[in-house]
Amino acid sequence: MRGRRLRERSGRASPVVRTRPRICDRGSRDPWTSVRETFPADGRSGGCAAPRRFGVPLRRAWNHPAAARRARPTRAGPPVVVVSAHDRRTSTPELALRIAAFGIIAFGIFAVLFLRLWFLQVLQGDQYTQQANENRARVVRIAAPRGTIVDRNGQDGAGTFVDNKLSTVVTLQGDAISPVDVRTINGWGQRRGRHDLAVDRLTERLLTPEDARDERRIRRLSPAERRRRQARAESRATARLRKDRVPDLKVSRDATPALRRTLRNVGELLDVSTARLYERVVSGVVQVSYAGVALNTKDVSPAVRNYILENPRRYPGITVTKEYFRQYPDGALSAQIFGQVGEIGDEQLKDPKYRGLVQGQRIGQSGLEYEYDSFLRGRDGERRIEVDAANQPTGRVTETPPTTGDRLRLTLDERLTRVAQTALRRQIGERIDVKTGRRAGGAVVAMDPQNGEILAMASHPSVDPGIFNRISANRLRRLTSQKNGEPLFNRAISATYPAGSTFKIVTASAGLMSGQISTSSTQGAGQCLSFGTGSRFCNAGNAEHGNQNVTDALVVSSDTFFYQLGWDLYPRSGSPLQRWARLYGFDRQTGVDLPGEAAGTIPDAAWRRSRDVEERACRKQRKIDDCGLVAELGTPYRQGDNVNLSVGQGDLQMTPLQLATAYSGLYDRGGRVRDDLHFPTPHLGKQVESPTGVLKERFETESARRVRFPAAYKSAIERGLAGAVAAPGGTGTGVFRGWDQGRHRVLGKTGTAERCDKSTGTECDQSWFVGMVEDAERPIVVVATVEDGGFGAEAAGPIVCGVLRSWYGQSPKQVPCSGGSAGD
Repeated sequence: MRGRRLRERSGRASPVVRTRPRICDRGSRDPWTSVRETFPADGRSGGCAAPRRFGVPLRRAWNHPAAARRARPTRAGPPVVVVSAHDRRTSTPELALRIAAFGIIAFGIFAVLFLRLWFLQVLQGDQYTQQANENRARVVRIAAPRGTIVDRNGQDGAGTFVDNKLSTVVTLQGDAISPVDVRTINGWGQRRGRHDLAVDRLTERLLTPEDARDERRIRRLSPAERRRRQARAESRATARLRKDRVPDLKVSRDATPALRRTLRNVGELLDVSTARLYERVVSGVVQVSYAGVALNTKDVSPAVRNYILENPRRYPGITVTKEYFRQYPDGALSAQIFGQVGEIGDEQLKDPKYRGLVQGQRIGQSGLEYEYDSFLRGRDGERRIEVDAANQPTGRVTETPPTTGDRLRLTLDERLTRVAQTALRRQIGERIDVKTGRRAGGAVVAMDPQNGEILAMASHPSVDPGIFNRISANRLRRLTSQKNGEPLFNRAISATYPAGSTFKIVTASAGLMSGQISTSSTQGAGQCLSFGTGSRFCNAGNAEHGNQNVTDALVVSSDTFFYQLGWDLYPRSGSPLQRWARLYGFDRQTGVDLPGEAAGTIPDAAWRRSRDVEERACRKQRKIDDCGLVAELGTPYRQGDNVNLSVGQGDLQMTPLQLATAYSGLYDRGGRVRDDLHFPTPHLGKQVESPTGVLKERFETESARRVRFPAAYKSAIERGLAGAVAAPGGTGTGVFRGWDQGRHRVLGKTGTAERCDKSTGTECDQSWFVGMVEDAERPIVVVATVEDGGFGAEAAGPIVCGVLRSWYGQSPKQVPCSGGSAGD
């Protein structure tokens, strides 16, 4: 009774616990699919409730709706859910497709994850292990010393052109310079470069209308007047562009406080102003933005080094290291040949030639340092320092020592090169080039005519390349400027000049081989000859030589003989004069193992037309009336131009090395005249040796280029060259007075190329001299040229004589090698 009252009071019916569920669906006898939740209904002991699935009433109602509405859940526990066969959802093709797609996607995801895991653990396991090990170590590169460069006889330090010097360098690391400073400096460098280029272009435009139109008028100007005009034009150009002028960076205004503080601390230690140090930083960042900047130009003491290392917080980003720098025991001797070394640039890193190199490594940038860089460079070492998680050294250090570069042995003779450089410097002195108004220059080349080995090469002016190890950009520009004669410009291979009378062997060869003259035919009488519209071509000094054959014409350098020959060769088919100039190699590079060689110019009709095209393009681009490339647009190559070419004048351009190679073609070994000309390939590299002197590789010389040439013609030319330095009246006889012609017969030729108008009263001729000795054991060809040196026998002749005298050991008292005054 009490239980019933409680049930009535609560309004709920107590569940009736059944041991077996009542089967409401008589259509199925499967208890797993026809079970219903049972609830008491209408106070009766039990009934069938509405079907439920997971506690939610099913849509299919029970047969007794009223009982289902009155049904209540029991307290005996959670409802039992059973599913009828009628309640199962029928499988459709769409559902099967979705399940299959889901399975494929899941399988693909797991497959990708598995393959990636396998790739990382199996294939790349060693790589990641290596990276993990590398993270535990800090690697410091140890620069390898570059190989030395020695002369052909150098032993035990003697005859060394280029060596190494170990110096202590205080460096501001590139990654220690903030991005703000780098952007400031690079932006300034770009603006300054654009401004300087604009000034140069405007200066050229200002000079062109009043100077460059008339070459004869410009040549009449004195050097001082030319410099004044240049200065005025530059001043006017700068004034016009004053509003665009880019002021210099100042450390107090443009540097970040951190950089300014670091430079101030370093400056106090090195006794260098902060402003000067900032100039070096600016110069270094402009050149290579990521590289470190050397702050000292002199070696520092161990005390300074230790103080910087002991106070890293006071000098953040500052390192003190030992580095090898190039040193040049002979100073400015042949500096243009050896070239410079510098840090590798961004574009060079992309070059397959430098595969394996990294930023910060130093490579050859010019000269022999560039040409033979792969031998000279060596292999850098490394120092591996283990660090802990806090990046602090653990004390374990392993080191791989660097491998020194190989030694490069040259064909040069140091003593002979020094003689050539000294003679060139004494002869030129502080001479000013009248045509350019700048310091005059010159060059000397001595080579073995048998195999092309260059025995001496000198160019003036020159400069000790050791100063470029640590120098500011401003000072570098001043030292290498045109005003100072461009001391890094190798005039022996890169400067081109008209050859003057030294070219007459080419004209003689063309006349003989074309049949225009024979070895015995004579011509050229008179002081002057007139051609065409009355243009007069005269001998030097209006000398009268009479009718002569080709041999005698070479002895006295008769201009009228070769003028007539040049005039007569013009109408002949095949342009024989130009053809033989090309056979002698005057329009091609010789192939010397140095970068920057010029090819020269042989004027002809096709060349004149190409110059017209260049002149028109230049005028259009620069928007000026005359670029000075041609005297007059549309002027064809005429017969008078051939007359000028016959004596090495006009538009002919060649290098001293080309001339030495051309005369080498006449060499006959053993005194037997052969019926060909052979032109060797000049070269400086002889062999590569280990640092201890063990031969590793010998450079094979290329076979000589041969041109058929009858022995009788060659003999006639050689007799003329021998008479030029030994016969009475020879243009070079005075230079070689006292020379022992019996032991060492000299073949020589003077040359004088007019480069300005004689009305100026100054020496404005290019001086040339070529000398050759056909010695069986030690043959040699020497070429010298001096800008504005006068006649060939005046300036260039004594230089060649001095080199030959040194090579064959003749006495200076017996052979004074004094200058002559014979014109040619």
